[in-house]
Amino acid sequence: MSAGVDLRKLALVARFELAEALRSRLVVVVLALYGAGAGLGAYIFSRTLEVAEERVREALLAGGGAQAVPDDLVRQQALPRVIAFLVADPALQRELLDVEPLALFYGFMALALVAPVVLLTSGGAHASEIASGGSRFVLTRVDRLSWSLGKLAGHALLLLVGLLVGALATALVAQLGRGIDMGSVLWLVRASLRAWVYGLAYLGIFSCVALLVRAPSGARAVSVALLFLLWIMRSVCKSSLVAARFPLLGQLVWLFPAEHELGLWSPRWLESLAASGALLGIGAGAFGLGYARFRRGDA
Repeated sequence: MSAGVDLRKLALVARFELAEALRSRLVVVVLALYGAGAGLGAYIFSRTLEVAEERVREALLAGGGAQAVPDDLVRQQALPRVIAFLVADPALQRELLDVEPLALFYGFMALALVAPVVLLTSGGAHASEIASGGSRFVLTRVDRLSWSLGKLAGHALLLLVGLLVGALATALVAQLGRGIDMGSVLWLVRASLRAWVYGLAYLGIFSCVALLVRAPSGARAVSVALLFLLWIMRSVCKSSLVAARFPLLGQLVWLFPAEHELGLWSPRWLESLAASGALLGIGAGAFGLGYARFRRGDA
């Protein structure tokens, strides 16, 4: 027992949640979304990159009059343009130049899509069991905090598995193409773990909604609206007009998960750890708000 949480029961609930995901074929949905989605996206990106490199090669041949241009020189000319479009930080740009382009693609794709996928696969997890009445039976044997955290942990593990499967699919596409080195494989694992941290913030937010709304369809509808609201409000808080007229409102931008997205990729570990801590804090804070209401209400 630790801080009111029965860790044994928490682990039991998490294991049951994973077993239920397997029984209901939610695992299949997660693996299809991440694995097939990442593999298809990586293939399309690789073809697009080939077209971009071919255009760079034609430009170099036309400008230099050479009969052939080495592939390394073509990539050296083409890749920085793609990276500069994605990242503004010069230090991060230099680090990413050594990464396999498909691994780079997967890292940014995972960040961009993790919130909608978490919403689709895990958004109504708590609400579904509350609405069906199953939670009343479980809560006669498990305390509310262990049950709530156990379901959260189960879906967090499901998210991690999905991200790692997506990384594996991307690595296979890269290997079947021009090959992939161990450094890029490790970067894919790193990208998966950082996207996981980013996804945990949204998992906490959507779990909060599920504990408050307590009906799966309503929880998902509210979560969709909240997701768009978070993106819109972040843009409003970051606007120069708001920052000039309402400085305090401009500071609220740090409460939005998307504000910490690029910080996760920073080569400066202090900045990366700070972004990870902020995202985990956002997820934990949101979950805590939902649980505070749930523990005082009917199950």
